[in-house]
Amino acid sequence: MSSTALHAADQSPDPADTAGAGGGWQVAGLPGALCVAALLIISVFEITARYGFNAPTFWATEISTYVGVAAVFFSLAYAEVRGEHVRVEAFLEQLPEARRVPILRLANWLGVVFIAFCSVELSRYMVADYTAGTRNWGLMSTLLWIPQVPVVLGLVGFTSILTCRAADGAGRKHVAVLIVAGAAVAGFCAGRKGLSVAGHTVPWSLLIVIGATAISAAITTGWRSGAVMAGLLGVACAAMMLAAGGGQAGAAIVILIFVFVFLALGMQVAVALGLVGALGLIFLPPIPQTVVVAERVWNGVNSFTYTAVPMFVLMGSLLMRAGISRSLFDGLVVWMGRIPGGLAQATLTASGLFAALSGSSIATAATIGKAAGQEMLDRGYKPSLALGSIAGGGTLGILIPPSVPMIIFAAMVGVSVTKLFVAGIVPGLMVLTSMMVAVWIWCLLKPEAGHTGRAYSMAEKARAFVQFGPFLGLIVIVIASLYFGVVTATEAGALGAALALILAGFSGKLSFDMIRGALLETAALTGGILFIVIGAGMLSWLVDYLRIATMLVEAVEGSGMPVVSVLLMLMVVYLILGMFIDPISMMLMTVTITYPIVLHAGYDALWFGIALMMMIEVGLITPPVGIILFVLRGLFPQASFKEISTGSLVFVGVILANVILIAVFPQIVTWLPSLMR
Repeated sequence: MSSTALHAADQSPDPADTAGAGGGWQVAGLPGALCVAALLIISVFEITARYGFNAPTFWATEISTYVGVAAVFFSLAYAEVRGEHVRVEAFLEQLPEARRVPILRLANWLGVVFIAFCSVELSRYMVADYTAGTRNWGLMSTLLWIPQVPVVLGLVGFTSILTCRAADGAGRKHVAVLIVAGAAVAGFCAGRKGLSVAGHTVPWSLLIVIGATAISAAITTGWRSGAVMAGLLGVACAAMMLAAGGGQAGAAIVILIFVFVFLALGMQVAVALGLVGALGLIFLPPIPQTVVVAERVWNGVNSFTYTAVPMFVLMGSLLMRAGISRSLFDGLVVWMGRIPGGLAQATLTASGLFAALSGSSIATAATIGKAAGQEMLDRGYKPSLALGSIAGGGTLGILIPPSVPMIIFAAMVGVSVTKLFVAGIVPGLMVLTSMMVAVWIWCLLKPEAGHTGRAYSMAEKARAFVQFGPFLGLIVIVIASLYFGVVTATEAGALGAALALILAGFSGKLSFDMIRGALLETAALTGGILFIVIGAGMLSWLVDYLRIATMLVEAVEGSGMPVVSVLLMLMVVYLILGMFIDPISMMLMTVTITYPIVLHAGYDALWFGIALMMMIEVGLITPPVGIILFVLRGLFPQASFKEISTGSLVFVGVILANVILIAVFPQIVTWLPSLMR
């Protein structure tokens, strides 16, 4: 889990907010933040031109796509500074500090190798496009080397930051950066030639980068650090060479082993997936596919669909900074106070609304939890009900649209983002209602668990509605504009962000510092999220090349397993993975393999997308290692982990029951999208 993801969630200061004017953090994040601002302006301009002047542009889609790509790569270094690149830390957290630090350093040195190698290959790719005068097929016929420049610059900046991070505490960081930079130049000059090793061609660019990184590690952190890094990569390369002649199963096992090894070392998920994919592309095919490495880096997020991600992230960031969480909870308490477990009911409803705005389960649990948890405990609620309802409500973060993971899933499988958003409305409301019913029954069976509040007058309810009504209206406008085809997903996010700015202005929270902080935060989160897409795309190409998904589908067919057994097996897999890996990373790691199996079982992409959102969220609140449980334990140290876990299990059961329900009646998911024009 990203360490600073919670800074935004609990509205505590982030690096961007605490740095002085012109501070290093702000300078590093400025290019990405400016790209996010440009994307917002372009989208709002397109909406205004189309509906205000009946003069739609011909360039907005193409330019927005390139600006979105630039925002991702310009933000990679800043995301690393803020700690927004996701790592799987469940294994490292079990180790003492003295052992954890050198392992993380090793992970960073491995990351330097991968990013530096990608910089070399993408630079060569860009020069080839420049020499050939390659142009985009779009209306603007853009020379492709122009939008590729920010990609190269972003990778170079990321390499430099990772090198400094790996050499943390050493006085020779600048020497390490210069050595790695010189190796990248030398690797570029070496061309596509390679060294023949046991019948395999190893690109000189890779060998030079590995050697230079090992030297940098030896100079700054000791010879053992460099030797272990080079040795581990040597073992990985040798294993890939041996697997090349071992068939699909052997190659799949090797890939799986090194993915988990690199993740266990604490590598950024994007880098771990990408490094395994790059090594596989070099050693598993008969001829090294280094061009594919560059092509995957360039085309990984070069899609208009992904430009919706920064817009929805920006909308959520602006609303969080406008104090929406407290307003939502306070207003809903007035409307639900007399219901059994009224505060818990208000917490669940506020979580559902906030989730629709933030798209983040962890942010939802942390933010609503901070506002509601202490109040429930102070009023005599049992910790199991109070904190369990916060954990359950947090799971709605990616199910109720708009949802960043839904955008990424839609782009991966080629389904309409708008239809997927609409498909999530009924199941999302169904899960929310089920949770509220569960709380109601809980309080009827155990009245001491919850507290029934006082009755409020209609005048008080009207004033409360004024508090949260505008935010509810924003959600309705965004979803309705998508449902009726008025705007694209990106434009819907931009519309929501623009409306969030207006609401912040009316609430008196709008300021330059607020906008700057939201833009910087959006840039960092976008870079951290979408770089995982790039790393996973590299690995997915390898999985497709090896036909691993086809092999698994054939195995399922041959086993004669009934559909129910297949679905139960996938549910168990996602439950286990969800305990250790964040939702987006888990989705990107598995969809290439599980999607064909689900199609074979007779379900479509829309159904799988919604079922997947529900399953990967369950892992966040499943004991013993659900991430949200630890977030709540940190917020409320007076509550025992057992009490939090006991309360969360009720909502785990509710979500699983709803998964079974949509499996039996898939029309629950497909009905509303089928009504769209």
